[in-house]
Amino acid sequence: MIIKIQNGDISPSMKVVEAWQSGYNGSGIIVSVVDQGIETDHSDLDANLRWDCHLDLIDNDSNPYPPFNFRHGTQVAGFIAAERDNNNCIVGVAYGSKLIGIRLLGSSYTTDITESLAIAHAYNVTDISSNSWGPPDFYGYFAPGPLTAEAFEFGGRGGKGIIYIWAAGNGGTSDNCNADGYANSIYTVTISSINNKGQPAWYSEVCPPALAVTYSGDTNQRYMVSSVNIYKLKG
Repeated sequence: MIIKIQNGDISPSMKVVEAWQSGYNGSGIIVSVVDQGIETDHSDLDANLRWDCHLDLIDNDSNPYPPFNFRHGTQVAGFIAAERDNNNCIVGVAYGSKLIGIRLLGSSYTTDITESLAIAHAYNVTDISSNSWGPPDFYGYFAPGPLTAEAFEFGGRGGKGIIYIWAAGNGGTSDNCNADGYANSIYTVTISSINNKGQPAWYSEVCPPALAVTYSGDTNQRYMVSSVNIYKLKG
């Protein structure tokens, strides 16, 4: 069964269609997705990938393909830049943009070295860096290590700087992203989550570092739909 959801069906709306109608579709923008990896052969994404810039910090190669059942990075990439008019899954909010996959997250812990490499990778071409990771919830105060902090400050794009988008966290009301030195950094733009009622999602950390919110689904309500994992649906 195909479920068709129009942008106007969700309230509050992110006005995506209106942005497209005004000529904003991400064209000319390069977005790095720092996550669990991206399925580089996904037919919803492959035409919008920057093949010369990928990085896998776990396998130490240039193909950020994730292992089985690690879907988050592919889903994030789909939200951003899934291809339009290919009759497959969805269309990304910024379907005209290009994606760089950076596989940082996996079964092992990140380090200051790997985090700094992820933050600084392709610094000369990346416009926006998407990050849905950070320190563990509920365990006190964490700050980026010295190398990662220096990578944030270094900037990129010929001195204009990369726009680092950061998730506020999944700790809900039991946590506070003030204690997250990544979300609370002056170099990041931190985003929290609301449901289609305009209320904080159950997992949202509502705290001062969050500069904006976006629709992200919630328990027993509408969830966002992204590119289907190709292990289960090919093509």
